[in-house]
Amino acid sequence: MSDSKLPPYGQFCWLEVPVTDIERAKDFYTSVFNWECSPQGSPSPLTGARDVIHMFTKGGLHGAFVTVAEDCMVKAYDEKSPGKAPVLPTFCVESIEETLKVVESKGGRLHVPKTDIGGGMGFFARFIDSEGNLQGIWAQN
Repeated sequence: MSDSKLPPYGQFCWLEVPVTDIERAKDFYTSVFNWECSPQGSPSPLTGARDVIHMFTKGGLHGAFVTVAEDCMVKAYDEKSPGKAPVLPTFCVESIEETLKVVESKGGRLHVPKTDIGGGMGFFARFIDSEGNLQGIWAQN
C-alpha cells in the first residue's frame, strides 16, 4: 500500500476469513457483500492453513480467505487450540511497537510479535485483548 492509500489509523486494513470450502466462501461473500475475489490462490505461510489464500477487496477493505482443515475452524479464539484460525480483524496503526506497548499496559497480551510480511507489504502483529479476543495490527514500517 502506498502512503496515499493508507486507511485512517484505527480502521480495518485487512480481514482474514478462515474457510474449508473456498468456492463456497467466494460465492457467499461475492453474493452477500459484492466482494471482488481473486480467481487464483497464493501459497499461505500461516499456521493451520492448508495451502492457499485467496485475496478479496471491497472498496477500502482488503483481505483473504484462508483455506483450513475442518478441525482448524473456530468461531472465537481458544487458547487451548492456538493453531485454529478465527476470523481475524486487523487494524491499521502508525507504529506496531507503540501500539503493543499500549495493548500490554491495558491488560492485553502479545500473540505474534512484529513480523515482516515480505514483498514490501509491511508488518503485522497479533495480540489478545483484555477480553480474550484475538486481534491483528498492521503498519507499513
